[in-house]
This record gives sequence, C-alpha cells and structure tokens, in this order.
Amino acid sequence: MTLKTILRAVLLALLTAGIGVCADKPQSAYHDGTITKNFTTAHKFYDLKGIGEEYQINNCGEFQTGQVVQYRADDTKVFIRREDGKEQKCSVESKTVSSTPPVNPYQKGTITGYESRLDTWGMSRDASKRHEKVYELKGPDMLYKVGYCGAFQTGKFTPGETVEYRVEGERLYIRHDEDKEYGCKIEGSKTIEDAKPAEGAPPAKQ
Repeated sequence: MTLKTILRAVLLALLTAGIGVCADKPQSAYHDGTITKNFTTAHKFYDLKGIGEEYQINNCGEFQTGQVVQYRADDTKVFIRREDGKEQKCSVESKTVSSTPPVNPYQKGTITGYESRLDTWGMSRDASKRHEKVYELKGPDMLYKVGYCGAFQTGKFTPGETVEYRVEGERLYIRHDEDKEYGCKIEGSKTIEDAKPAEGAPPAKQ
C-alpha cells in the first residue's frame, strides 16, 4: 500500500468520524420566552426573557415587544423557532441568569371557559388571519381574559382545568411541566365582585 493510499484512508476515516459526531450531537430543547424590549441603535437589539435567564440578542429577525417565542441557546447564539419550523439565528450580546424564584408567587386558578375569535396579524398589505382562543381564568380575587398562551398558542386549556399562574405587568404566566411557563397576553381583568355577569348574559363558551 502506497503512502498516498494510506493518507487517503486516514483522511476518509477522520471525516467519517467527524460526521458521526455532528450527527449524534443532540439539539437542546426549546423553551418559551418573551421579547420584553426592542430598541434600535445602528442595529436592532432585543431583550429575550426565559425562565431564570434573560438574553440581549441582535443580528436576527423582526420581533415585537410582548411576543412569545420558542428558543434554544448555546454559549454564543440563540435560535428562535419560526412558525414554519425553521430557526432564526441570533447573536448573544449578554446573558443574565437568575437563581431566585419569580418575584410574584404562583396562585391557583380555574379555566372557566373560552371564546374563539379571528384576528388580523401584520400590516394591511401582508396581513394574515389567525384563530385565537381567549380563555377566562378565575383566580382567588380576580377574573382574567388571556390569549396567545405560549409560542404559536401552544398553551391549550379546557374548562374546569385548575392551573398555577402568576401575573407580571401585562402578561400572565401559567405554569406547566413543573418548571416551565406559558406566557399569555392579558386581554382584560376584573375583580371577582365586579365580574358577576349581567342578568340574562350568556355563559362563557365551553
């Protein structure tokens, strides 16, 4: 066997091993996060808040404040999952990790019903329509209407279901799988005593 043949065989073996390592390397799981701020200097920057961690990201797509996304992260990049299943790669400018529990503790509430509606999304020229479920959640002293729970509305609930939730600003977070949260947009809220339905009003859809 010539030296050239040996070198070619060694190179082929190394390439095959490298491909195997890349193929076997698992991707980290997706987490729900919320775009809490966006600001523009020379480039667009966003603050992305997950559970126990917060990133400042840039060099990626267009997002809106309050938008809920699914993401995964490594040391230098955040990968945000798009509706078509592909990923939008973002550069990580900074990362903050919190080991403390949420400032607002969880409370127990009940999903009392929901209503469906058709929303228009985007600019008028490129607008698209999507169906949204707006859930009614009854807490100890408040009644909330919440929608767009989780990225791509992954949070789905049934009337009578008991959930753990917390409120932070204009968002309500519903706990699931012990340490994860669905971030929901608060559509409206009332105190329980003010939330009594008017006489003859139809019940919430179930």
